[in-house]
Amino acid sequence: MTKKVFKFITVDNVEKEEAFLEEMANQGWFFSKYASLRYHFEQGEPAEYTYCIDYKEEAGDEEEYLSLFEDAGWEHVYAYPILSGKWMYFRKAVKEGAPKEAIFTDDASMIALWKTIRSRWTWFGGSAILMLIVVGIATLLASAYLIGSIFTFAVALFLIVLYGKMYIRITRKIKLRS
Repeated sequence: MTKKVFKFITVDNVEKEEAFLEEMANQGWFFSKYASLRYHFEQGEPAEYTYCIDYKEEAGDEEEYLSLFEDAGWEHVYAYPILSGKWMYFRKAVKEGAPKEAIFTDDASMIALWKTIRSRWTWFGGSAILMLIVVGIATLLASAYLIGSIFTFAVALFLIVLYGKMYIRITRKIKLRS
């Protein structure tokens, strides 16, 4: 049996996404893929897993990268391509009495990840916002459809707030680890 769950989690909340996937596994729903803001799960016996998410830039070394994780006992679950890279989802069964494991064991690696994510998403968000503002101005100047321009500017404002929040949260995470 499969299950799809709509959930909107921004890139600055990777920990929240990992906790969500772990809770679903505890209920017997195992993450299989992500598409169209929906998490897809396969049903099974409830089990305790640690999920970890990494952002892998396209570098042509994916086999070596995946092998490194496999050698450390991590199972690659899914790769979600976006912004010249992929969100890589891994899981590992929790051993009874053992502490929760993580794929990033040092601050330098985590800081590098957060800086990459911040850079990619700031560029992407800034481009989208700029494009919406240009379209809004063009719509306002070229026609009498004031409502269309207002809607476009409202979407741009929403994205400014959303990407601003993500930028600030990621910057705080970097500073906490520095």
